[in-house]
Amino acid sequence: MDSRNDRKVAVVTGASSGIGECTAVELARRGYAVVLAARRAEKLQQVAERCRAAGGEAAARAVDVSDRAQVDDLVAWTVERFGRLDVMVNNAGHGVHARVHETTDQQMREILDVNFCGVFYGCRAAAAVMIRQRSGHIFNVSSVIGKRGVPFSGAYCATKFAIVGLTDSLRVELKPYHVRVTCVCPALTRTEFFDSIRGGTSRSGKTCERFRGLTDPQVIARKIAATVGKKRPEIVFTAGGKLLVLLSTISPRLVDRIMKIYHDRIVKESAMPGEK
Repeated sequence: MDSRNDRKVAVVTGASSGIGECTAVELARRGYAVVLAARRAEKLQQVAERCRAAGGEAAARAVDVSDRAQVDDLVAWTVERFGRLDVMVNNAGHGVHARVHETTDQQMREILDVNFCGVFYGCRAAAAVMIRQRSGHIFNVSSVIGKRGVPFSGAYCATKFAIVGLTDSLRVELKPYHVRVTCVCPALTRTEFFDSIRGGTSRSGKTCERFRGLTDPQVIARKIAATVGKKRPEIVFTAGGKLLVLLSTISPRLVDRIMKIYHDRIVKESAMPGEK
């Protein structure tokens, strides 16, 4: 099979599950050749089969996005095989569940390396290709809590805030080259994310259990795919997410009070000995 064809080409990181998996399949359904990247090679092959069944061409690459060289190689391999890169979805990430003073140096470094540096490396590698093409669209997946921090997620929020700032800068810088850049801010989503949160405790179990079964990742995937090529700087999901962002802007003290109630409830429900 000649892989150089007229299909548009997308790279999706964190494609082994959740938002990344659904986005890859949705793009394949729309006729894209999709390059799937994540650390779980076996799972990626299953997603690749779903993409092919949906009508797209698919290739899987085992990649750790915290390694700059691996991200550079991913983009270079994609262009070598398909001749172009039209869409880059920087989605890979994981969580740390701990209050700021409980977060270890290692946890902070790991989440920065994956959630922020992985996005930065993807942006930089994709931008070089898209500038030459004078076309393309980069999507960076942040979060609603990349717009407003919440208790027990300080490290995670910090990386997602950083993605918002990076995306804002990149969007303006790439305008002269006709490259679109969009920040994607999902609210709580039904994915494997909660199963892989680092630093888990009985408290994190209580917190995560209440968040299961919310936004379907397919909703986010369809919105990303429908936004390709459009001048849309940011997508914030759910009415609750939009309200949180709005309230944080006009009355941050009110949101602090709401978040304190949430904090105290989680601590009380988890009943960790000696904790206040």
